[in-house]
Amino acid sequence: MSASTSRTASFHSPPPHGAGLPLAGLLLLASPSASAGDAVRLEVVRDGVIGGTPPALIVIPQRGLDDLSVHVDCGGVSADRSGKAALAVAVRLPLDASQGQHTCTGTLSITLSDGSQAEMPLSFQIDVQPPTTLSVAQQDLDLSGGTLVLRGDRPLVSATVLGSGEAGELFSSDAFSPTGDGLRLSWTPTESLVLKLVVTATDDRGFASRLELFPWSYSVPHQDVVFETGQRTIQQGEGAKLEAAWDQVQDIVDRYGKVAPVNLYVAGYTDTVGSTQSNQTLSRARAKAIATWFRQRGFAGSIHYQGLGERGLAVPTPDETDEERNRRADYIVAAQAPPSSDHLPLSQWTAL
Repeated sequence: MSASTSRTASFHSPPPHGAGLPLAGLLLLASPSASAGDAVRLEVVRDGVIGGTPPALIVIPQRGLDDLSVHVDCGGVSADRSGKAALAVAVRLPLDASQGQHTCTGTLSITLSDGSQAEMPLSFQIDVQPPTTLSVAQQDLDLSGGTLVLRGDRPLVSATVLGSGEAGELFSSDAFSPTGDGLRLSWTPTESLVLKLVVTATDDRGFASRLELFPWSYSVPHQDVVFETGQRTIQQGEGAKLEAAWDQVQDIVDRYGKVAPVNLYVAGYTDTVGSTQSNQTLSRARAKAIATWFRQRGFAGSIHYQGLGERGLAVPTPDETDEERNRRADYIVAAQAPPSSDHLPLSQWTAL
């Protein structure tokens, strides 16, 4: 749990000299009420996380207050509130300070229904940390076996996983076991296509972090565009091939786009005729030409391309072999960059 402190602030007891935390008493400003008793109780949530739950000062009135005014400065950021406060209804003042440790100072004052007033100084420490970074390595995700290994840059104490497909939720599990440097999550495998995994984990300070994974990709069947020798411009007669591929890509967008991002990755290849460097340059230019066609046609997602030249040959051949099957391009629809493989030995994608 997040670190916190609490103490009741007595309406009729002045704070001791040099008190460090804001947990001393309220200093009487007007005639005391004999029945005032303890006016407020203070709690400090010391720990916070950037982009998540911030530290906070919590004031719990022990009586109904006509006015509860609080001003706090933390690391150059101020927080204020004023107005009525009901009996036993906690007033939470978030402290959205920047990352690091900060000394917060300020004042708290109250007005009771009989007109009595009191105030006290505030001084306390808070600690704001970045959120825990979660990661799942490619080799540690096994959809068919229903497991993944989750790691964080801070120790993890618990985690859950939610899997979604085309029709919505497929599974949800909070089953986990510690590994040497993370947590192994498990669930009942499904034969349905898993489009999205949402992993939520709690670290050793009680803060939750979230990681989204999109473990799918689809290689679009198509007829390859034929380029003139040494050229990178798409010939007019090749448009029908791209239109047929466009229809398939749009079908994937229509089916999966509500669950996961749908992006396009175009990888270009050549045969072994010519130098390795010239083929690398040519394949990249041709992949960019195809990617540009899809953008101009109206594809709304991100488009990336890369040239692989003679790498990842569909048909292994000796050097200087004219092989049409190696002069090709792959169109891959996915939410994130597809993993490296024999046919995709590089992951040097360029955004269009």
